[in-house]
Amino acid sequence: MDQINFQHIVHELEFGHSLGAQRNKIPGSYNAITSVIHDTNDPTSNHEYIIKIVPTIYEDLKGKKLAAYQYTYAYKGQPTYGQMIPAIWFKYDLTPITVKYMESRAPFYTFLTTICAIVGGTFTVAGIIDALTFSASEMLRKKLS
Repeated sequence: MDQINFQHIVHELEFGHSLGAQRNKIPGSYNAITSVIHDTNDPTSNHEYIIKIVPTIYEDLKGKKLAAYQYTYAYKGQPTYGQMIPAIWFKYDLTPITVKYMESRAPFYTFLTTICAIVGGTFTVAGIIDALTFSASEMLRKKLS
C-alpha cells in the first residue's frame, strides 16, 4: 500500500460574503489562512486547524451594511503513532458576540467649536502677553522716574 501524503496548501479560507476591495478598509482579520503550506516528512501526522469565528457588521457613511466574519486560527500538527488514520481537521467555533464597525464623521458643530476654541485661545494668549508687557513697562517707568 502506498503511503498517505497529507502535505497541503490552504490557498484561501473565507466565511460569509466576499469583502473584495473593502478588505483593506475594514479593520480585522478576514482572511487569516492564506497560502499556508504544511509540508511534513511524516506521512502519519494529523493536521488540525482550530478556527475562532467572529460575526462582523460593517456600516459605511451611506448606511450600507456588509456582513462578514473575522477569524483567527491556530495550527497544530501531531504524529498519530499508528493509533489512528492521519487526517486534516478544520474545527471551528462561532462566537456569540458580534463586532460592529461604523464609519462616522464628526458633526459640523464640532468643527465650529474647534475653530472658536482656537480663536478664543489666541485672543487669551495675546491678552496675557499684552498684560505682561504693559505691567513690565509700567514697572520699568516707575523705577526710572
